[in-house]
Amino acid sequence: MEDMSSTLMSWFSSPVYSRYWQHYQQATAWQQRHRRAYGKALDAARGHAHSRGRDAGGRRQRYADWNPAEGGESSSDDEIECDISNMEISDELRQYFAQTEKHREELKKQQRIEDELHESYVPADRDLRDVSSRSSAAPPSDRPGERRGAEMKKLYGADAAKVLAMEAAMQLSFDRNCDLKQPKYWPVIPLKL
Repeated sequence: MEDMSSTLMSWFSSPVYSRYWQHYQQATAWQQRHRRAYGKALDAARGHAHSRGRDAGGRRQRYADWNPAEGGESSSDDEIECDISNMEISDELRQYFAQTEKHREELKKQQRIEDELHESYVPADRDLRDVSSRSSAAPPSDRPGERRGAEMKKLYGADAAKVLAMEAAMQLSFDRNCDLKQPKYWPVIPLKL
C-alpha cells in the first residue's frame, strides 16, 4: 500500500514535468509580485500611511511587508511610479487614441445596425405574411404598384408587362400552395459564437 501511495505522490516529480514546474514557479512568482504591486498601488491611491502590518482598527493588513511611510520596498520589486504631470504625449500616441476612438464609434454603429436587424427578425412560429413591412397606418403616398411598374419598365422595356404577369402567377401559385399545405417556416437563427 505504501509503495502505491508513493508512486501516486511522485508522478509529478518526474523529470518529464520539470519544464511545467519551472513555468509554474515563474507564474506563481509573477502573480505574487503583481498582487503586492497592486496592493501598493491601492494603498498609495488611498493615501494610507498606517503602522507596519496593522490598519487603523488594529487589524492585520493583507500586505504587511510594505510600509508606504518608509518610502523603500521590502521586496526586490521595482518601484512603481505613475507621475503623469510631466508626461509628453507623442503624435503616435495621439494617432493611436484617435484610431481607438474611431474603432469604438464604428463598433457602436455596427452594434446599432445589428440590433435593428435583430428586431426585424420574425419568430419561426409566426407566419411571414402576418408581419406587414409597413408599420404605419397611413395610406400609401403613391399608387400601389406604380413604382414597381416603373422599375420593371426600366429593366425589361416593352416586355415589362409579360415579366410582371409571370411574377404574379408564380406568387399566386406559391400563396395557394402555402394556404393548402400550411408549411412550417424554417427558423432563421443567427449564430453568434
